[in-house]
Amino acid sequence: MSLPLPPQTPLPFPRSHRFRPAPGYFLSPLFCLLFLAGQFFFWSILPPPAPPDPNRAPEPVFSGIGWSATWEWLFYGHRPQPSIPRLPRKPSPPAQPAHPVQPVVAIIIDDLGFVEKPTEAFWTLEFPLTFAVLPWGRYSESHAREALRRGQEVILHLPIEPLDPQTDPGPGALSSSSSPEEMRRRLKENLTAVPGITGVNNHMGSKGTQDRPMMELLMTELKKEGLFFIDSMTIHSSIAWSVAQEYGVPTARRDVFLDGLGVEMIPAQIDLLIEKALAQGSAIGIAHTRPGVAAALAEAYPRFTAAGIKLVHVSTLVK
Repeated sequence: MSLPLPPQTPLPFPRSHRFRPAPGYFLSPLFCLLFLAGQFFFWSILPPPAPPDPNRAPEPVFSGIGWSATWEWLFYGHRPQPSIPRLPRKPSPPAQPAHPVQPVVAIIIDDLGFVEKPTEAFWTLEFPLTFAVLPWGRYSESHAREALRRGQEVILHLPIEPLDPQTDPGPGALSSSSSPEEMRRRLKENLTAVPGITGVNNHMGSKGTQDRPMMELLMTELKKEGLFFIDSMTIHSSIAWSVAQEYGVPTARRDVFLDGLGVEMIPAQIDLLIEKALAQGSAIGIAHTRPGVAAALAEAYPRFTAAGIKLVHVSTLVK
């Protein structure tokens, strides 16, 4: 048995009516066609952009966005370009020299002037050596002149006070116990005792090369005489090299004692000298007038050539 439906209230639906277009409805397609025709017209009459001039300064990036971009496009012929940030340029590798600098080595022979036979063994060596001659020795003047005659370099091997008071550095030594006037007098006498010198290096001097007043006096006089100074580095705390730089004296430092561990260790020390020269571009070695040293250097000479190292006088390495 079905229940009766409740009474329905009629809703006030509007009567159906026909679609009536708004005024100008049929003109919209016409406006679109006119707009597209205008675009085609402007694009056809405007000239294409000229190729970029490499000498012209770069213009700001034209992004093609906004009313200002549209204005430039319509009236100046600028084509919209996307504003894409440029990737940073990779740094150029450093330019390599056309001819790499050849590593160089200077070898100083100390203690000439007091021994004859070991020194004469060096005269047969035909590669550059610098001979450091002690003043006031029996052979000081003759050794210096012979070295100069053979085209070698001569410097003064200046005796300077060592730390051990029992060790005698030899005649003409500079000592902290002397007055400045006495040290200056001794220095000038030493400089004239060896002919043909172009520079000075220290003999002993583990105490004196740490004495600033003494080093300042020494560098003042060397500056006047136009001589360079080689710090033999007989002690690691020497200030001679740095004081020479302060006073404008051309200077350099010893890198390796070639015979400091004995003549039999010279080949190993030569290897160390070559290693330093290849790493630094230059190196200075010091040997002494002992029996067997000249022969060891003669035997080692081909190893310098094989390593591409040139032997030079020490004056070429001062700065």
